[in-house]
Amino acid sequence: MAFGHCCRRAGASGEEPDSELCDRKLVLEEVNGNSNFFFFFFPALLLVRAADLSEAEPTLTHMSIACLHKHNLVQHVVSQNCDGLHLRSGLPRAAISELHGNMYIEVCTSCTPNREYVRVFDVTERTALHRHHTGRMCHKCGAQLRDTIVHFGEKGTLRQPLNWEAATEAASKADVILCLGSSLKVLKKYPRLWCMSKPPTRRPKLYIVNLQWTPKDDLAALKLHGRCDDVMRLLMAELGLDIPRYDRYDMVHYGHSNQLRQARAMGDYLIVGVHTDEEIAKHKGPPVFTQEERYKMVQAIKWVDEIAPGAPYVTTLETLDKYSCDFCVHGDDITLTIDGKDTYEEVKTAGRYRECKRTQGVSTTDLVGRMLLMTKAHHSNIDEDLDYRKHTDNFGKGPKGHSPWTGVSQFLQTSQKIIQFASGKEPQPGDTIIYVAGAFDLFHVGHVDFLEKVHQLAEKPYIIAGLHFDQEVNRYKGKNYPIMNIHERTLSVLACRYVSEVVIGAPYAVTADLLDHFRVTLVCHGMTEVVPDKDGSDPYEEPKQRGIFQLVDSGSNLTTDLIVQRIIKNRLEFEARNQKKEAKELAVLEAMRRLEEEKH
Repeated sequence: MAFGHCCRRAGASGEEPDSELCDRKLVLEEVNGNSNFFFFFFPALLLVRAADLSEAEPTLTHMSIACLHKHNLVQHVVSQNCDGLHLRSGLPRAAISELHGNMYIEVCTSCTPNREYVRVFDVTERTALHRHHTGRMCHKCGAQLRDTIVHFGEKGTLRQPLNWEAATEAASKADVILCLGSSLKVLKKYPRLWCMSKPPTRRPKLYIVNLQWTPKDDLAALKLHGRCDDVMRLLMAELGLDIPRYDRYDMVHYGHSNQLRQARAMGDYLIVGVHTDEEIAKHKGPPVFTQEERYKMVQAIKWVDEIAPGAPYVTTLETLDKYSCDFCVHGDDITLTIDGKDTYEEVKTAGRYRECKRTQGVSTTDLVGRMLLMTKAHHSNIDEDLDYRKHTDNFGKGPKGHSPWTGVSQFLQTSQKIIQFASGKEPQPGDTIIYVAGAFDLFHVGHVDFLEKVHQLAEKPYIIAGLHFDQEVNRYKGKNYPIMNIHERTLSVLACRYVSEVVIGAPYAVTADLLDHFRVTLVCHGMTEVVPDKDGSDPYEEPKQRGIFQLVDSGSNLTTDLIVQRIIKNRLEFEARNQKKEAKELAVLEAMRRLEEEKH
């Protein structure tokens, strides 16, 4: 295993001489040949080109390390940074030891175990050496929250995010230590990380990448005087791995599905235009899902006949004619360009525009706010709390008023809405009745991939999805999950073309009564962990005994947790996005009000 860091030096020049790069390539071949496991150290300061660390993005090295971990070539990362960029890169929390804390995490030490609050703003604005209270309170016990930062002269006592236990365990099993960019002046004082209790011949090999001298140079098998991004670029090329791009991620939710259902009822064939990431970022702000994920999500909605990838943000007559469309449909909220113009002005003037009702109580704005708050107020049968109400101040309310389109409202489930989304089809003779169960929270492309694979298991599949109640999901997922309550998750799953029926509030254990009642012939589960039932039993014990249980690999690594991580990465941008969006909408409302006054 190896230890290391990535450091983007401000004002760094381009590539170095080819001969030096070739020497590095030979070294990387040696490192790769000696070990399959790497363990990384990172320095106390990362130099980034950003006004503040909230705007910083993971570097090439960050992204490379996340990729190496995904391919089981990196087992653990030890970081002295407090900037949270490893989390932004997609590296799992369990694979990181942030020895000096994380500026985006505050904890309640009065709760057992410690209750952790992952924020998307710097929690250290009021803290300092030996003064760690942030001024915020635990929503559960009311105690003061504290930051996780370990200052010089302090000894870190928190289990997370310092994660010393995992760091020392990984170090003890390491084959190679790769130190990237760290001066090692502080880290040299941590003998547990260097396996100093082992004989020298049994210690992991040490490789250092740094432009300056370090106290460990004499002990290194090799020292490379170079930039981390250059070295990691060569390593990834040598391994034949593509360096993932750091993408800024708009969400697809059941509100969109309801609009598409209404639009399909207005005609005979529905083509849905999906914008690119660049178009969304230009006119609205950072999207939550990548464009490829949005393409697949929209195509999986059962009322969609075809998608138009890369559709322009401003809909023109040329676009309608290109796809032989008689008219276009949009919700009764307004969409504006970056300069405040109606994106449907041209087609409205030509009389080729129709409007459908916006779904009340759901918006990307609201969902983003839920992800950023560690509360459960959005769950069914739980009263709304102060923190949940306050999130509208940041995610749907500008300083001068409140937009009816961007603001947050309450979703009210009705039997009529369920009937509108449900297929209403009973299983037919010859159908293979397949049962799947889970939270299906923030219904996303990972769920779509799984359900598509399940759908392919039979010639005539009839898929029944069992959705667990909110309290059950919270039992096995924890924190503030599920992000969507049971009513919202029901509509999300019903909108999927692969699902025929939904069991609302399905039992966690797949019982004999359930299997017999629905005449289930196959039970499927994805590759995610199966948490035991309350009594410790296997919830799939009955279908396993009947020989009708099957694991299905979706081929997708996207999870609800990863979506939440994306939101956390871009919190400030989402706040700015919604406030700018609302400011433009309020300007239009004011103009409309003036026109009405002039008429009278």
